[in-house]
Amino acid sequence: MGALSSIELPHWLMIGGAGLIAMGFLGLILTRNKEVAANPESSSPPEEPRPKVAPLPKLLDSSRRKDNE
Repeated sequence: MGALSSIELPHWLMIGGAGLIAMGFLGLILTRNKEVAANPESSSPPEEPRPKVAPLPKLLDSSRRKDNE
């Protein structure tokens, strides 16, 4: 009997699962590389403009005032 024939079913399932995970990661890497090569400008997400916020009223200002010293 060879070394491969002595491996039982649970071991074959673990080996097969590890192979499927490795192929999935390889496929993910290859598809991302194709997308970056096709659209080099879209590799970074576009910056969204920040909404302008009105200044806080003086009632909410927690800094020390000169007249309260």
